Amino acid sequence: MERERLREDRVHGDAMYPVSVYPDIQQLDGDIILDCHWHDEMEFTMVTQGSAVFQIDMNTVEVQAGEAIFVNRGEIHVGYLKGSIPCVFSSIVFSPELLGSRTFDTIQEKFIHPLVHKTLVPPNHIKPSDAWGQEILLYLQRIFAEHATNSETCEMSTKAYLYLIFAQMFEHMRPATTNGILSTGSHDKVERLKSVLSYIHQHYPEALRLKELADEANMSEGHFCRFFKQMVQKSPVDYINYYRVQQACYLLENTDHKIVDIAMDVGFEHLSYFITTFKKHKSTTPSQYRKMFYEKVDVKPMLI
Repeated sequence: MERERLREDRVHGDAMYPVSVYPDIQQLDGDIILDCHWHDEMEFTMVTQGSAVFQIDMNTVEVQAGEAIFVNRGEIHVGYLKGSIPCVFSSIVFSPELLGSRTFDTIQEKFIHPLVHKTLVPPNHIKPSDAWGQEILLYLQRIFAEHATNSETCEMSTKAYLYLIFAQMFEHMRPATTNGILSTGSHDKVERLKSVLSYIHQHYPEALRLKELADEANMSEGHFCRFFKQMVQKSPVDYINYYRVQQACYLLENTDHKIVDIAMDVGFEHLSYFITTFKKHKSTTPSQYRKMFYEKVDVKPMLI
């Protein structure tokens, strides 16, 4: 199985500055604010309005406005709206290479290497009620502000702020072998989920059977359904339909293919079921979605 297919395709920054900042993201499309995915970059996401529940590997964190999460490289994460107030958040996604230096020095050995290789695990919930958390949130706000104004020195200050952020987090990191960190069994669950999601992302245009997904996870069908729902908060069928709708959105935005052809291309056998499922996830029909997209109405969920 080509595991690379599970990673998101978005390129964050470039080789000279491997950083992307996503300010004031407003997710109004249903309950999902972040699709289930992972990437090789690290990420900080700060909620500025409303609240959300984030699942990071096996950990679930409820985040209120004014709080943030940290997602380390390779960690599966997904976000859901909490409550009725629309959630607004900002994110910075960056390569760990940004924290590197030309030589392997004391900073690399003592701080960066354990972070990147996960021998030390930082807290993933950052709150202003903690003094160190308040400092980190202030640094994140400065990063977002400097990118918003396109400050001439934002690349340099962003790197400096990230070092200060991890310096604040360092005393609160735990060795990966302590209680509360992923056990061998939990790590196995995460890897199985990655394998199944990869399989779905590769084969979504085909008729996917529950048995083949269960076989991919090396589980019985009943055990697999419970496992998948626990990890993704969706049944396998619901997730497959959701992912197919996401692929349909891309085709609606970037091609002039007929609706019926798009339905078939993404794995729906019947046009009526495609339209019903699309409307369930997007609160509009495929035709209306295409029209709104070309009228510059943002209805597409974010994948960060």
